[in-house]
Amino acid sequence: MLAIVVPYTLWLSVIWSAAINGVFRPGNSTLPMVPLAIFLPVIVGVPILLRSKRIGEVLDAMPTSWLIGLQVYRVLGGIFLVGWARGVIPSLFALPAGIGDVTTGLLALPVAYTLAARNSSATRAGIAWNIFGLLDFTIAVGIGLVTSPGPFQLMKPSISNTGLGLYPTVLIPAFAVPSSILLHVLSLRQLRRAM
Repeated sequence: MLAIVVPYTLWLSVIWSAAINGVFRPGNSTLPMVPLAIFLPVIVGVPILLRSKRIGEVLDAMPTSWLIGLQVYRVLGGIFLVGWARGVIPSLFALPAGIGDVTTGLLALPVAYTLAARNSSATRAGIAWNIFGLLDFTIAVGIGLVTSPGPFQLMKPSISNTGLGLYPTVLIPAFAVPSSILLHVLSLRQLRRAM
């Protein structure tokens, strides 16, 4: 387990330090730092997590409901809805991102319960929930990229979407999003192995 805990803690420390020091602030770098923080851990982590024999053994020993139930924290994505209601986050981004996260988080526990109860359609429900969660990220990250200042910005909403690059909000796309994507990948691997 140290092989997972140590890199994960180091990754969190690097992202947190970078966020506090303004590395992700729009205009501070010629590199698209937020997209790098989202995609680099996924690009590096997914092949490792899918190929690791030890990870497979851990997943086989763990109830399939745990990785899904853990993501109840996704309801905290409702912070985007709060930002929209306060007029500091554009609705174009806040509504799909916030509603998708809250929905994913609210469905996590019922789907986990279904898996724990071993209902006949539990595995399919788990797979569908994971796909929904990944689709939510695809939409939110895509809209976030095209509405936030930077090289990928294609739309300039009336309310600037600069908050995604500022501490502490930047911890959501820079750390929580890739962490959750990796949890979805692990859950899908686990569900496939359990079939």
